Amino acid sequence: MTQWLLLMVAAPFLLAFVVMCLRDPMRVALPIFAAVIPFGGALSLGSSPFGSLSSLAGVLLAGGLVLQLITTRRLVPNLSPTIPVWLLFLGTAGASFLWTIDRPTTTRGLVVLASLVLVYVLVATAPVDRDVVRRTENGLLVGGVAVVGYGLYQLFVLGGFPDADPQAAGPAEDGRFGNDLLGPGVQAVSLLLPLVIALSRSFSQAGRGSRVVHAVIAALMLCGVLMTGSRTGTLAAGLALITLVWSSPPRFRKGMLIACAVGLVTAGLVWVFNPAGVASRSFESPTSSSGRTDIWQVGLAACPDYCGIGAGWGAYPEVYAQTQASVADARVLVGEDGSYQPHNLWLLAGVELGVLGLVLLALGLGFSFVEAQRLPRELRGPPLSGLVGLLAAVFFLSSMEFKTFWMALIVVALYRNMVDAESRAYEPTHRLGSYPSARTSQ
Repeated sequence: MTQWLLLMVAAPFLLAFVVMCLRDPMRVALPIFAAVIPFGGALSLGSSPFGSLSSLAGVLLAGGLVLQLITTRRLVPNLSPTIPVWLLFLGTAGASFLWTIDRPTTTRGLVVLASLVLVYVLVATAPVDRDVVRRTENGLLVGGVAVVGYGLYQLFVLGGFPDADPQAAGPAEDGRFGNDLLGPGVQAVSLLLPLVIALSRSFSQAGRGSRVVHAVIAALMLCGVLMTGSRTGTLAAGLALITLVWSSPPRFRKGMLIACAVGLVTAGLVWVFNPAGVASRSFESPTSSSGRTDIWQVGLAACPDYCGIGAGWGAYPEVYAQTQASVADARVLVGEDGSYQPHNLWLLAGVELGVLGLVLLALGLGFSFVEAQRLPRELRGPPLSGLVGLLAAVFFLSSMEFKTFWMALIVVALYRNMVDAESRAYEPTHRLGSYPSARTSQ
């Protein structure tokens, strides 16, 4: 009876929230979507792959954008070449259903991939202004602070991070931040965008108080990356920070170099002294490949058979199981779900979707990189550095079905569309369908 009463009380507020998301998806649903991504399935209403709060926010975001397309007339941004590329990628993955060696897994994977590509395409074709970009960045910062705060609570109040085995009770001696969320590697990558956004704002904001707050947030994000103990995340964070320094306005570079030097020294001290037992597995065996070399050897051995047209979307674990015995010294590896992933997005695309999938992946990421590089220097830092961090991470993670991957691409698309809209606003005499380049606003 009490549950029904609570539901009746909450229902009007939930309905109002849904209406707000559907009426203004870019200003309401997108920031919420960005904020809850780092928690993954930990914030979930069920066991369904679409039961997490981030998935529900994505549904509201996509639904609101579709309603806008149907019911309102709007000026569509100049079409990004990434949109047809990712739609072709999705089509290639869908076609692989016809010849996949693992049809049930391919079916499940296609549903997830289609939902993520749909969200990206709808956001990338939506009009954007600075308020939308600011709100989305704020959502990323709020989510990053919340998830790192949760990790610090686990470390200092609960006595440590949980074990990678979800059936294990309580913290483990070798537990890592992110084990109960996205997994340590992807968890670290999810903090890269908040890290570079906060560090950029700590130099570009007008008020001193705001700069200090964002500097503290940047330090928290670096702390979160180090708590995961992910060598991939640490490497990606370092490359993202280097890119941020290089791509930012010259007047900020000296201060950013000092901040990055402090971060580098901090990371070195953590790796050497391992305070509070943070991610001891990584620090005790820094040269271990965590099975990646075995996975890559088997994938490369299978490539002559499958890298032509692909084994089918999501079929890499089955390829590994079939090929492992033929590769000398390759270990039998079993992941949390009874299979093992390629831990390299390029290898995944080649084995699962063949040459065409590999080419489309390269084009999709390459076009986003070019679009980020063409942004005005005052805006370029966060989207470009976040994307570079992602590009570094995908050499060691097969994270395409995580929303973190698509969020980095979405941020680039938001900045691109914002610059496109501002450029057209300054040239009211432009011809229909002919828009100035993003470089015109530099």
